[in-house]
Amino acid sequence: MKLSQHKILFFLLLVFLSVNNSVYAQPMDNDTKLADHYYNKGEYDKAEEYYKKAYKKYKHSVYFEKYYLCLFYQKKYEEAEKLCEKQIKLDPFDIEVQFMLGQVYEETDRQEEANKLYENMINEMGAIQSRVLALGKAFKVRGKNEYALETYLKGRKLIKNGYQFQLEMAEIYSLLKQPDKMIAEYLNLLEYSKNYIRTVQTYLSRVIDFEEDEDLVEMLKVELLTRVQKNPDKEYYSEMLIWFYLHKKEFPGAIIQAKALDKRLNMQGKRVFEVAEVCEVNNSYTSASKGYQYVIDLGETSPYYVMATERKLNLGFIQITQEKSYTKADLETVAADFEAALQNLGKSPKTLGIMMQLAEIYAFYLSETDKSEALIKEGLALPLPAIRKAELKILLGDVYVVSDRIWDASLLYMQVEKDFSEDVIGHEAKYKNAKVFYYDGEFEYAKAQLDVLKASTSKLIANDAMQLSLLLQDNLGIDTTQAPVQMFANADLLLQQNKYQQALAILDSLEKKYPFHSLADEVLFKKAEIYEEMQNWEKAIELYDVVVSSYAHDILGDDAAFRIAQIYDYRLKNREKAKEYYKKILFDFKGSLYTAEARARYNQEEIQ
Repeated sequence: MKLSQHKILFFLLLVFLSVNNSVYAQPMDNDTKLADHYYNKGEYDKAEEYYKKAYKKYKHSVYFEKYYLCLFYQKKYEEAEKLCEKQIKLDPFDIEVQFMLGQVYEETDRQEEANKLYENMINEMGAIQSRVLALGKAFKVRGKNEYALETYLKGRKLIKNGYQFQLEMAEIYSLLKQPDKMIAEYLNLLEYSKNYIRTVQTYLSRVIDFEEDEDLVEMLKVELLTRVQKNPDKEYYSEMLIWFYLHKKEFPGAIIQAKALDKRLNMQGKRVFEVAEVCEVNNSYTSASKGYQYVIDLGETSPYYVMATERKLNLGFIQITQEKSYTKADLETVAADFEAALQNLGKSPKTLGIMMQLAEIYAFYLSETDKSEALIKEGLALPLPAIRKAELKILLGDVYVVSDRIWDASLLYMQVEKDFSEDVIGHEAKYKNAKVFYYDGEFEYAKAQLDVLKASTSKLIANDAMQLSLLLQDNLGIDTTQAPVQMFANADLLLQQNKYQQALAILDSLEKKYPFHSLADEVLFKKAEIYEEMQNWEKAIELYDVVVSSYAHDILGDDAAFRIAQIYDYRLKNREKAKEYYKKILFDFKGSLYTAEARARYNQEEIQ
């Protein structure tokens, strides 16, 4: 006779229970050993005789179960039924035995009796939470989801206070294809305790694919909006709606809800600031800017006022320099905004971030290194932790590089490296110092320092160190002269100093003088970087594309593909072309450091 899926599940469960029980000490003698021997061979008629003796002698549950199974497999249903009834009298709270009896009823076409048995089990379980949970789970594992639901609903009536089986009922509703009730039960858990908000979010994330399950997503949205409107005093529903919008990457909605929650609970901008940061990380600059402005408008009494001011200023700078072609006038306007903020807030440890960003704008974008240096030295005079002073020293060193004072920069980098030799900032300083020696033609020393940094805990520093080390390794010693590498290093330094035309002239000369040198791909990539700094996007893409197509298996292949994707994505606003190159990184450059960001940008349909 062909067994149904439920019956097979039932048998497997019994076998599991038998094996599990056998772990505990059970009496053994020759009869029980023979019983196990015959049972394992499938000779149930012979095993039955010995298990019957063992059961009568020891009253052990494992022998009862095996005895029952021997009867069941031989279709001795009447004997199996009597055996179960006898065992139930001995232990009326053993639900597993009652399920065995129910299985006999079902196997002998007595479904009504089985149903009555299951109903009695539910009615007699009592107002004890552990029994409700155990019985509900027992019904669920046997595929009897309607009875499992009935169990939990009955338990909810019996147990008025405390946990109301929301998680278990949500799972059952999911199995019964009733997603609206599933969502409702997950949210109902918050009524029991708002501390379960992360639990609810985790479960909803597991059962709803926010990119594919459009109907479920809309159902959740409607339910959340309804609850927020009906329960404006229950902040956890507003928090859930914020979470929903962030999960859906509907950032404007997240900011609106965060503002409403912030006003209602008088949070002084805390929640809006946090949501704005998430928006910024996801490149939703418009929404982030609105969030920061809300905090700023609260005034200086908000503890997040200075941070919001800094973040909004930084966003303005990012939007100009990363999202559009910009002019010197644009940058001067941004710098004026930073200066106005410092005039208003003053120069202090709290405004150090604003000071450092402004110093970068002056040095690296407006070529006003004197203003940058003065601002950094004002920062160094402030009472700051050692780590912040180290950050300022590195920035000042970078300004010295732009000012062609590379050995002054080296002294600062060495100070930071000495003070923070085991920290990431120390590794960063060591890398920058190695580049100073590289610029100056001390290639062997530079390479030795770079090789140490390959083991840096910072993947970015380790990757940069490895690339420069490989450039030196692959291109030194090939010829009798180091001239090509020195020319390349000179061009690299000129790029750092924003002397673009001079850098291009050196690289053009290098290509003409050494047309077949192994530096060819690095030269193409460096020229593309220069054109990118000059905002000549088409020329930059053209050169990067040559690196991708002709040097795909070299170390710069994925870097070039990512640069092209970024230009199309942010500068030219061509999402289709950007996705083409993000896809190339995912499939042609597996293991690239850019994989995670490329996947995120490839899957993001639009920027808000």
